[in-house]
Amino acid sequence: MMRILVFCIFLPLVTNAEPASFNCKKTITTVENIICTDSHLSFLDNLLSRYYKQSIDISPNSQSIKDSQRQWLKEIRNKCLDIVCLKSAYNERLAILKTILLSKMANNADFTGIYESKNGELLIEKLPGRKIKFDLFVFGPYDKNKSFSPKSNQIDGEIFLVGDTATYNEDGDCNAIFIFLNNSIHVIEYGCWIYAISATGNYKLKSKNIGLIHK
Repeated sequence: MMRILVFCIFLPLVTNAEPASFNCKKTITTVENIICTDSHLSFLDNLLSRYYKQSIDISPNSQSIKDSQRQWLKEIRNKCLDIVCLKSAYNERLAILKTILLSKMANNADFTGIYESKNGELLIEKLPGRKIKFDLFVFGPYDKNKSFSPKSNQIDGEIFLVGDTATYNEDGDCNAIFIFLNNSIHVIEYGCWIYAISATGNYKLKSKNIGLIHK
C-alpha cells in the first residue's frame, strides 16, 4: 500500500467529504447534519445504501429487510447524538446486510483489467475467492507547492467484493467505494487527497492486460 498525502491545518476536512446517500444540501435532522460533516460517516452511509438496495433485489423476503431497515433507522440510528454512536450503528447494520449479500450472491465475474477515467487510472486483478487487488492513482499535485510526480497520488491494496461493491478503508482517513459494473467501475473517494483532484468518477475498461500491476 502506498499513499502520499500532505495535510494542511487550514483546510477543513469537511470540504473534501463526498456526499452521503441523501442530499446534504437538504438535510433536516441533527443526525443527517452529523453524517454530512464527517467524511467517514458519509462513506458508511453511502455504503449502507448500496448494501441495502442489493439486499432488497436478491432476497426472496425483501419486505422483512425493508421493515428491519425502518426499525434500525427509527430505534437505533436516529437516536444517536454523536459521531461515535453513529459509526457503531452503521457498522452493526452493515455487518447484517453484508451477511445477507454473501449468502445469496455468487461471484463469478472477473473484473481484471486496466480502467481509465479523466481523473486517473485503476488497475484491477481478481484474486481467489472474493478478493480483488487494486492500484488507483489520480492526476494532480501532491503538495501545496503544486509539485507533480508520476503516480504520486496513489492508493493500492486488496479489497473484498460484497455483491457488486468493494470498499477500501485506511483507519477512517482515506476511504473509497468501488462499484463493479459491466466493463466499468464507479469509484467514490473520501478524503484520500488534499491537493489532487478527486478519484471519484467512472473508470472504463481499457485493456484486460494487467501486466502493469505491481507484483
